[in-house]
Amino acid sequence: MPSLIRLLITEVDPPRFAERFRNAPESEDFEIIVPDRAGEEALRAFTKDVDAILCYKAPLPGAVIRTADNLKLIQKHGRNCRNIDVAAATERGVPVATGSLLRNACVAEHAISLMLSCARKVIPSHRAVSEATYLSMGMEPITTTQWETRGNWARIEGLGELYGATAGIVGMGDIGIEIARRCRAFEMGILYYQRTPHDSEMEELLEIKFLPLEQLVAKSDFVVLILPHTSDTEKIISFDQLARMKPTATIVNVGRGALIDEDALAVALRNRNIAMAGLDVFRQEPLPASSPLRGLPNVVLSPHTGGGSNYWKVDPSTTLKRIRLFFHEGDRSGVINEPMNE
Repeated sequence: MPSLIRLLITEVDPPRFAERFRNAPESEDFEIIVPDRAGEEALRAFTKDVDAILCYKAPLPGAVIRTADNLKLIQKHGRNCRNIDVAAATERGVPVATGSLLRNACVAEHAISLMLSCARKVIPSHRAVSEATYLSMGMEPITTTQWETRGNWARIEGLGELYGATAGIVGMGDIGIEIARRCRAFEMGILYYQRTPHDSEMEELLEIKFLPLEQLVAKSDFVVLILPHTSDTEKIISFDQLARMKPTATIVNVGRGALIDEDALAVALRNRNIAMAGLDVFRQEPLPASSPLRGLPNVVLSPHTGGGSNYWKVDPSTTLKRIRLFFHEGDRSGVINEPMNE
């Protein structure tokens, strides 16, 4: 291998994607190659002598992988490998590695924070303490000890846990995968729905189970939305889907506001057809003062802060560091396949 790692980036559009890698400090260890146009033919023209391929969303078919004679690593920028022919890489003995991206992790953390806030009734609990509601309850403070306390003195109802609950994730892409990984840490069961299911190997790796949307919403304790807004996904959660949910269930939206029929959601929350909603995104942003979602006691609202702020400065450098560690130190962190010739 030459002193510089020859790295082919599959993404042509938008051009700023490759530029961010070229401008990263870690790029000094690489010869970065970007095709002049998208598509399999353009990729194959550059694969013969590359050491590694960096793939984000552009397809990386088996025909391209098989022509890369010196290829030693395929690095996915993120975790969702549906656009990569992993089987072809495995046959060629080429490791495919994935890794978390800061942006995806931020959204996943925000989804979990909304789930926890709803389950643990964080907002009414905070208000009870900060507004000293004990004064209207005929209570006097006591000095606590290890054994003498006043557990839930505010009589907060409906407290729940993530532990043992079922999360139904609608959209199992890069961010959905990050949410699923964090749900597993809470020992939750994980269902998912999207237009095209993952293959069985990926489902086993992620410990997830596909269900049609109607079944998913009926079986889940937490329905988490992380789909893009398209003509097919607009109001994918409608009155009918809300009616299928458990009365104890919570819906969380960190995707796009138009995924939910907000008027139908407000009715479902007001009538206690579902327990709670945690919302970071809305059909109109900022959420209008006239929105029926405002003022409800069983919602947790945030002003579209799930995506973080600094990921474009962090993520390219982090991905290049992973590739460099593979070549210079043999670090196989994030490798998801076991090449047959190893």
